[in-house]
Amino acid sequence: MKKIFLCLSVLLSLSLLCEAKTKIYLIGDATLASHSVASLDSYGWGGAFAQCVTSKVDVENHAKAGESTHTLVDKRLAKILASSNPDDIVLLQIGQNDMRMDRSNMYYSTEEMVEKLIKILDFLSKKELKVVLATPLAQPFYRQGELVDRMGSYPESIRRVAKAKNIPLLDLHRATYQWLKEIGEDEAKKYFMHVSDSPARIEYNLTEAGSQEVCKIALKELKKSKIRIFNRYLIDSAIP
Repeated sequence: MKKIFLCLSVLLSLSLLCEAKTKIYLIGDATLASHSVASLDSYGWGGAFAQCVTSKVDVENHAKAGESTHTLVDKRLAKILASSNPDDIVLLQIGQNDMRMDRSNMYYSTEEMVEKLIKILDFLSKKELKVVLATPLAQPFYRQGELVDRMGSYPESIRRVAKAKNIPLLDLHRATYQWLKEIGEDEAKKYFMHVSDSPARIEYNLTEAGSQEVCKIALKELKKSKIRIFNRYLIDSAIP
C-alpha cells in the first residue's frame, strides 16, 4: 500500500511539473507596467506585450511607477521571484528613474546604477533565470522642434553591462529615440501624456496608444536582434 501511495505521489509530482508553464517576469518602471498607478490615463507597454505571447507562457508584470535600480532592493526582487523556476525569463527595463536627481529615493549615478545592476544580474544568475536587459525609453523632449536626448550616459552604461555580462539587450532607447525623431513633436503628443520643452519637467508616461506603439517597436527589436529566448513564445501575427 505504501508503494502505491509513493507511486501516486511521484506521478502527481511529475504531472504538476509537466503542467508548469514558463513565466516571463516584467520588471521596470511605469513605461513597462500594465497600468501606471501614477494616472488612470497612463499605460506601460508591458500590458500590450502580455497579449502577444502564446498560451505556453505566463506573463507576470511587476513593473511599477517610480521603479529604479535604487528602489529594486534585494528583498523586493526576491519577493517578486519567489515563485520562479529555473529557465523562467526576466525582462528588466531600468534606468528611466535612476537619472531623477529630483528624487533622492530613485536617483543613482551611472556608476552606482552599474554596480547595483551587476549585483542584481548575479542574483538572477544564481536563480538560473534567463535575463534580457532593456534600455529605457527615449523621452519626448523637443527644443525648437528638434528632439533632444535627455538620458545622458544611462542607456550606454546599460549597453556596456549587457555586453560585459553577455546578456541579450533590447535597446528600446535607441529604437524609440529614432521613432520620436521621425514622428516629430506634434505626433508624439498622441503617444505620451505630456510632450514638453521645459528642462525642469520630466515626462515619459505613455498613453494607451503609446503603449501599443512602443510594444510594436519592442517586438520589432526582439525579432531584429534575434533574442532567441522569446522566439517560441511570441505570436507570429503580433510581430509587425
